[in-house]
Amino acid sequence: MNTSIAPVQTPPQPAEPHEPDPSAASPTPPRPPRRVVVPSLAGPLSGGLVFVLMLLDFGTDLGRQAVALGYGANFFEAQGNAFLDGRIDVPAYVMGIEGFLIDGKTYMYFGPFPAILRIPVLLVTDDFVGQMTVVSMLVAFVVFAVFTTRLVWLVRSAILGDTPVSTRESVLAGIFLAGVTGGTTLTFDAALPWVYHEVYLWQTALVVAAAYWLVRLGIRPTVRGVAWLGLVALCAVLTRTTGGWGVCLGTIALAGWMFRGRSFAGRRRLAPLVLVAGALPLAVGIAYNMVKFGHPYLFPLQDQVWTTLNQHRRFALEANGGTITGPLFFPTSLVTYFDPRSIRFVDYFPWITLPGHNAHGVGGAVIDQAYRTGSVTAFMPLWLLMALAALPTVLRRTRPRHLDHRGRDGDDGQGVRALRPAVVATVFMTGGVMAYGYLAFRYTSEFVPALVVGSTITLWAVVAPLARRSRAVTAALAALITAGGLFSMAAETATGFAAAATTHRGPALERYLDLQSRLSGGPGSSFAALISRSDHLPRGGSADQLHVRGACDGLYLNTGDTYEPWIVVEERSNLVSVGLPSSSARESVDLFVVHGKATRQVFLQTFDDGSAQVGIRNETGVYYGPLFRPYPGEDVRVGLRTDPTIGYLEVSSTPGGFVGYVPLQEWYADWVSRIGWVEPVYDQAVTLPGSRLRIKPAEGLTPPLCARLVDHNLARD
Repeated sequence: MNTSIAPVQTPPQPAEPHEPDPSAASPTPPRPPRRVVVPSLAGPLSGGLVFVLMLLDFGTDLGRQAVALGYGANFFEAQGNAFLDGRIDVPAYVMGIEGFLIDGKTYMYFGPFPAILRIPVLLVTDDFVGQMTVVSMLVAFVVFAVFTTRLVWLVRSAILGDTPVSTRESVLAGIFLAGVTGGTTLTFDAALPWVYHEVYLWQTALVVAAAYWLVRLGIRPTVRGVAWLGLVALCAVLTRTTGGWGVCLGTIALAGWMFRGRSFAGRRRLAPLVLVAGALPLAVGIAYNMVKFGHPYLFPLQDQVWTTLNQHRRFALEANGGTITGPLFFPTSLVTYFDPRSIRFVDYFPWITLPGHNAHGVGGAVIDQAYRTGSVTAFMPLWLLMALAALPTVLRRTRPRHLDHRGRDGDDGQGVRALRPAVVATVFMTGGVMAYGYLAFRYTSEFVPALVVGSTITLWAVVAPLARRSRAVTAALAALITAGGLFSMAAETATGFAAAATTHRGPALERYLDLQSRLSGGPGSSFAALISRSDHLPRGGSADQLHVRGACDGLYLNTGDTYEPWIVVEERSNLVSVGLPSSSARESVDLFVVHGKATRQVFLQTFDDGSAQVGIRNETGVYYGPLFRPYPGEDVRVGLRTDPTIGYLEVSSTPGGFVGYVPLQEWYADWVSRIGWVEPVYDQAVTLPGSRLRIKPAEGLTPPLCARLVDHNLARD
């Protein structure tokens, strides 16, 4: 008899719900379909073309600088070299008015991340000091474009799930990517390659990258994703405080969401790591600022060199309790950055400009400094409307749709809820500029990450579903996004092109004005109406006006700026010819008097042995050029040539050569820039008694641009 016991048959149990292992390696992703690849390349490349043209100022110079003297182009190189020397402080002469003098050392308020990027180059050579800004900004834009593209498709996955991308969606995505990469304040920033704009390129790129990783962790949490988020957060907090703090607090918010019981176990296991990814970079940023300035995030403006020089800065600090940050500035920022009227349309090139006057305080707020400032509403209207339209999607309490390949509701992933930490991070970072008593158009860059995230959500939550209705609806939506993107591209490019010309001046400004005249000038034109003439320097006026002094003795442009209302475009050189007798004596003869903040003289010094030299007498002393001996019968020609790029007169002689510089356009005690003028001591030929020096004034060449503008736009007398 078989006494063996039959094995107990265990009834089948229901399968446990599958939970993703966050530490498991992801399988090799399939190649993205063509409907994803084509818009992902065509869109950013189109927007990138606009950006690169502005970055290079329609040229090819990768070492281009915003101003001719290179100020603001070498701050990060100085910081990088300081790091290599084991220091944080930087040379005072590099920082100028931007330096913070604390305990005898000068510090910069910019974050160190762009300086760290330069260290590999600085280890090899110093040949590119002051010439790396353009390349750095270009790399930052590439990072921005790449992560904007990845974010667009990731947000689609969060909202629409794994449904195949339709042709209509592909077209809309490509148009959107072109507009959002080329039609933001970043394009304006590209026009001026200096540290002030470079940090905004990097901040925007890093915050958008962080937004991508925040969304990705909300959908597919992995240890690798947490590591990337922590790295990006660290880079962001070491670039700009506002963006860095926004990213870190958004990361901490994501960690708090993961701790909630409704999240699946994989999220809860990663929550402590996500918390560290947000808190640790924040602690590093706080520690770095504490070492320099003794505060978690603020700068001691009372210790800035600019504060010691500018009376209005001191007044603003006193009026606002020692700071220029706080909620009292919110109404001013709200009006400045969101007033739809903060743009100006004109009927001459470039047709779209910044408002014709500086921004101003609202509600009695005492502003530190304010410049001509366009608004988000006026310059990026479509992205703002789309971002606002995303709020119902983000804030609704219902579980968002996550569709499978058949278009049915699924229950895997977190959908739209995964977008909320990114929205929190990008919106929170705008709080800094909204509470800051300093107004400038570049500060609208602070809103770009929020606009990118918000408009992307609307693209997939609102626009894509509407596009499914019919081809006509799709065509209308495509036309709307195209028009909005092209308008923002045109507005940012037009203002950037003008800003590059008026900031750098010299040939760039001459090219800009010549283009204005050729495209929109002519007798009786609106451009011709901007030109005035008199025998004196310009007074008063409004933005874009041109003034001709005398018979093209000088050409000047009104910038519309309160601090620097008129700038020199070009001036006729001042010349004088001096004949020396066969036997000369020791004598000093003044040839020119330069009137400005102080009175300076240019003189000729002769000696008993027949030699001579040209000198400059100013408020600090007397300075001489090279000693020379003219050939018998040779006249000495002394000239003063205006260099508009630096606002100085270059003094030289033939023979002899370069003598020195005399200021022409200077900042006065009220920190308003004014233009000086040259007075020749002799306005007709004369032979001096006693020394027998023969002095004969000569007329310099007519400035070519002034002559063309007058001939093309003004009726002859």
